[in-house]
Amino acid sequence: MKKFKFSLDKVLVHRKIQVDLAQKDFLEAEHALDIEIKNLENMEQQKENALVQRTVAVQGSASWANEVNQINVYLSGQDLRIRKQNERLLELRKVVESRREILQEALTAAKMIERLREKKKQQYFSEVLKDEQKEIDELSVIRFSRTEN
Repeated sequence: MKKFKFSLDKVLVHRKIQVDLAQKDFLEAEHALDIEIKNLENMEQQKENALVQRTVAVQGSASWANEVNQINVYLSGQDLRIRKQNERLLELRKVVESRREILQEALTAAKMIERLREKKKQQYFSEVLKDEQKEIDELSVIRFSRTEN
């Protein structure tokens, strides 16, 4: 019996490589998004700390105007940085979503070739089984005809 050979094996290998690359790109984009989300959380925490510091400065000293003014300038700058970070996150989310779609398309294409391979393999083995059955039947007929003669 000869071995099963799928004619599109190279295409299947290529599609699997595409899946691996798409998965790598997707994971890198997701990692970059996670880092930027942590940066945003850090910025928001720094803003909260500055608000607490401003409150403490107002309650704690008589000459708080200059210190509060500096904190207010910092807070307005921090608000601007947070806004820019949110815009960056929006762009990164779009990138992650596009990479997810590319990965999904690559998986679908590879799965399609894999299903075709399995179908061809089943056809091949059913043909081999039929051929073997024909040979067995032929041998039985030959044996029966010899015993009758």
